[in-house]
Amino acid sequence: MAKNIRLESFKYHFLRAFEEYSFSKKIVIREFLEHLDFHLVEKGVIIKWEKPVVGEKKFFFSDFIFYKKGDSAIAIEKQNKEGLVFSDDNVQASNKINFSKAVLEVMKLSGLEINRIEDDKLKIEEEFHDNWADNEDLNKIDVVLINEAATAPEMRYIHGKLGDINGKSLLDVGCGLGEASVYFAMQGANVTATDLSSGMLKSASKLARNYGKCIETHKASAESFGFEDGTLFDIVYTGNLLHHVDVEQALLEMRSLLKPGGVLVTWDPLHYNPIINNYRKKATNVRTPDEHPLKWQDLKLFNKHFTSVERKYFWLSSLLIFVIMALIQRRDPNKERYWKSVISESKRWAPLYWPLAAIDTAILFLVPPLRLLCWNVVIFSKK
Repeated sequence: MAKNIRLESFKYHFLRAFEEYSFSKKIVIREFLEHLDFHLVEKGVIIKWEKPVVGEKKFFFSDFIFYKKGDSAIAIEKQNKEGLVFSDDNVQASNKINFSKAVLEVMKLSGLEINRIEDDKLKIEEEFHDNWADNEDLNKIDVVLINEAATAPEMRYIHGKLGDINGKSLLDVGCGLGEASVYFAMQGANVTATDLSSGMLKSASKLARNYGKCIETHKASAESFGFEDGTLFDIVYTGNLLHHVDVEQALLEMRSLLKPGGVLVTWDPLHYNPIINNYRKKATNVRTPDEHPLKWQDLKLFNKHFTSVERKYFWLSSLLIFVIMALIQRRDPNKERYWKSVISESKRWAPLYWPLAAIDTAILFLVPPLRLLCWNVVIFSKK
């Protein structure tokens, strides 16, 4: 009997989502899967799970969109060309969150205690950033300097490209201590700041008060915000966050919070520069173990989910400053965050930074492939 492509597709993605979970009880996964059965019905899929002690349970899922001929990469490309898709989003992206939820429902109602591997990672991230917030003196934070310094080219570029944001609604994802949130508020934006860390959110609120501003705060991870239905923003901004999370899932979540024509602004480190990678190996105390600087396949996800994408790359020859900090000044990368110090000491480094930045501009114009050797990339994406 011929296989039903849509049913096989559902089974494949369900089992892929299942692999993201670990189990607190010593159960044999193979045995569980042997009692799992899938049936395609007119408006969805029924999953049946039969355990001898508990009896048969049924679960119905309908919040999924399927391609007529499956959802392999080749099938997706072919069907897009033929116009045979059910939706403008491909299955692999639009169903990802729903499959994870489906696994949770089946496992919980089947009486199995589970722990998602992701939960452990989030706990580590939260504790790390709570501790960071506890050890910061907010009175020493110069919000204007952090956003306008010569050695903060990413933020200068972002603010210049955004232009007038007065009166616009803006979501700062992974706000940290709130340096960007407060600066956006100073420009007249109505700012909502989210973070996984309660400590960081408290610090962001206090920093805003120090500057006579008010921001809304919301505790959430970038993969699941939990806002009320209908919550939308003109601008979604996130800095130094995507390399901590599931990039595609975070992009889908942030895209869902944008108004039509809204803008997503992100900046993150890239994976490929050997100098920065050597620094990462040494600076273990100021980083979390889950970090994964962006690779080319991550950058392509923006084009996959947004209609307009612009990238700007920073720090190539200008990384000489960090080499000087490490090799000549002998500064311990585990006792200070270089990327913070280079901004707080911007007046000291500006005479060297400006000519190096000009050299970077020329190099990247003449040899575009070298862009991937830069430290950071800023990406503007429109919905």
